[in-house]
Amino acid sequence: MDNDLIAVVVLGLLAGGGILFRRWYLRQPRTYKVSEQVSGVRKLTITEHNPRFETATIEVGLYDKVSLTKEIQTSIEFIDKKNEFVRFSLDDLGIDEVQLKLSDDNKNFSCTFEKRDLMRGIRTKGISFNRFRFVLMTDSLPFLKSHVFAFSTKYMLFRPDSGRYN
Repeated sequence: MDNDLIAVVVLGLLAGGGILFRRWYLRQPRTYKVSEQVSGVRKLTITEHNPRFETATIEVGLYDKVSLTKEIQTSIEFIDKKNEFVRFSLDDLGIDEVQLKLSDDNKNFSCTFEKRDLMRGIRTKGISFNRFRFVLMTDSLPFLKSHVFAFSTKYMLFRPDSGRYN
């Protein structure tokens, strides 16, 4: 074997290894914590799982140092340019497949649903608002509200800039 043939074989193996690594890397799940805020003894997190795939999900999580005893309902407030809002529950938006989890010690709560169900609910209701926030409620009273979000051109969640400085 001469040196040229060995170099071609080594380059072929490196290219093949690179292609296999890239395929493996792209198949790995992506998780982005879009928002995290603390209010007293509670912490609200909004996480987006695999945002660029069709199976993208949104998880609204709540951690409370004190035990959560009441049933928690998740809803969404859509905000217009005058900062007036309309609140819809996930059932009102037609989101049926919602996974609600409460930990054994009643301190962690999570609500997970698919982003395409949310988008379909927005289209069927004819909602033209560009900003929204997630609300966790107990007995129809606002419990905890998230930051304000919007969808990017690629339908990923982001926190829009308010445009006000100083």
